[in-house]
Amino acid sequence: MNNNTIYLAVTVAFMIGLAIIGIMISRGVKSSEDWMVAGKSLGKIPMAGTYFATIVSATSIMSYMGYYYLNGWPGWWNAAGTLMTSFLACIYFARKVRQSECNTLPEFIEKRYSRAFSIPASLLVVLCCTALLANQVTGAVILLQSFVDWSTITCCVILLLVFIVFTCIGGMKAVAWTDTVCSLVIIVGVWIIAGEFLFRVGGFTAMNEGIAAVNPEFVQGFSVSIPPMTALSWVITWGICNFGAPQFVARFMSAESPEVASKSQGITGIGLLLFYVPLAIIGLCGILIHPGIEKQDAVFTTLIMSEVTPLMGAVMLAAVVAAIISTADSLLLLVATTFTHDFYCKVKSNVTDKEELLVSRVSTIVFGVGSVVLTFFINDTIQTFQAKAVTLMGSALAVTTMVGVAYKKANKISAIIAAVCGFATAVIWYALNQPFGIMPALPACAVCFVVIMVASWITPASANDTADKEVMENLFGKQ
Repeated sequence: MNNNTIYLAVTVAFMIGLAIIGIMISRGVKSSEDWMVAGKSLGKIPMAGTYFATIVSATSIMSYMGYYYLNGWPGWWNAAGTLMTSFLACIYFARKVRQSECNTLPEFIEKRYSRAFSIPASLLVVLCCTALLANQVTGAVILLQSFVDWSTITCCVILLLVFIVFTCIGGMKAVAWTDTVCSLVIIVGVWIIAGEFLFRVGGFTAMNEGIAAVNPEFVQGFSVSIPPMTALSWVITWGICNFGAPQFVARFMSAESPEVASKSQGITGIGLLLFYVPLAIIGLCGILIHPGIEKQDAVFTTLIMSEVTPLMGAVMLAAVVAAIISTADSLLLLVATTFTHDFYCKVKSNVTDKEELLVSRVSTIVFGVGSVVLTFFINDTIQTFQAKAVTLMGSALAVTTMVGVAYKKANKISAIIAAVCGFATAVIWYALNQPFGIMPALPACAVCFVVIMVASWITPASANDTADKEVMENLFGKQ
C-alpha cells in the first residue's frame, strides 16, 4: 500500500465515522429550533468542542502554518487575537449574548435594535459566510490534490456532497458533537507532528537557535513585516471581529444556560492554546527541516507529505479534514438558517415551522453549490481571503453586537450609523491597500465604536422604542 492510499483510506474512514455519529444524533431533531441552536441544550463540552472546531479551520492549520514558517514567532500575533475572543467571551460576552434568548445574530440585531438593521445584516452574513465556506472548499481541494490525482471539479463535487450531508442530517446538535470529535483529532494530530519535529531538530532551544541563525527577527516579538501596529490589527481582526461573525455568536446562543456559554469559552481558550503552540512549532521547525518553501499555502502539504511517516501524515491529514468539515458544516448551517430564519421568514408571512425546516435544508444545497462556484474566483491565500470576509462582517456587526449587550443607551439610530461607518472604513482601507501595514479591522472597529457611543449619547431615549422589551429585560433587567 503506497502513502497516498494510506492517506485516502484514513481520511475516508474518518469521514464515515463522523457521518455515523451525525446520523445517530440527528434522530433528536424535531423542530427548527433543534436545527438552528440544538434546542438550546448544549453543555460545556459540546459547546467548547463546536466553538473550537469552528474557529480552527483550513485557514488555521494550512495557512497559519505557512505564516509561521515565513514570519517566525512574530506571526503568532494572529493566534493572540483568537485567544482574546475566548477570553472576552468567557468573562462577559458569551453569557450576555445567551441571556438575550435569541437564536441567530440577525435576530438579536432585530430585537435589540430594529428590523431595518437586521435585514441588511442578514444579507451581509449570507454573502460573507458563503465566501468563508468557499475558502474552506479551496483549502480542502488543495489538501485532496496533494495525495489524489483528481480534477478540481471532481474534488469540489465530492466535498460539496460531504458538507451537505454533514449539515443536513442533524443541524446544530449533530454539528456540535461531530465538531467535538474533530477537535480532539485536531489537537492530537498537531501534537504528534510537533513532537516529531522537535525531536528531529534537537528540542525547543535548538529550534529557536536554528531559526535565529536563519533570520534574527524570527525569535523577536515584532519584525519588519509584522511591526507593532500590524500585530495590533491582527489582534483586533480575530479578537474583536469574531464577535461580528455569526458562526461564533450562534454557539453562545446554543448553550443550555448563560453560565454554560461562559464556562465553555474558558475550556475553548485552553484548547486553542493547546492547538496554536504546537502548530507554530511545526511551522518553525519546518524552516530547519525543509527550507526554501516560498508559497504560504504550500508549506503544510510539503511538510506533511515529505517529512513525516505515512501513518503520522495520515493522522495530520485527518486533523485537517476534521478542521475543514467542522468549519464548513457550521458555515453551511449558518448560511441556510440565516437566509431562512432571518430573511425568508421576514419577507413571507405565516411560515410554518415545518416549512422553515424544509427551506433551511433546501437552502443548504443551494448555498453549498454557490460556495463551490465561488472557489474558482479566489486568488488570495486562504488566510487573506478569510481575514477579508471576517473583517467586512466584523466592521459592521462586531462592535454593534458587543455594545448592544453591554450598553443600554445604544439604539437603532446609533447602531445603523455606526455599522455603515465601520463597514465603509473597512472598504476604503482595503481600497487604499492597507496603509502603514495596518489591517482594516483596527480603524474600522475604532470608527464604529466612537460613532455608536457618540450617536447613542446625542440621540433621544425614544430611539430605543423599537427594541424588544423582553430582550432588553433579559440583558439589563426590568425597568
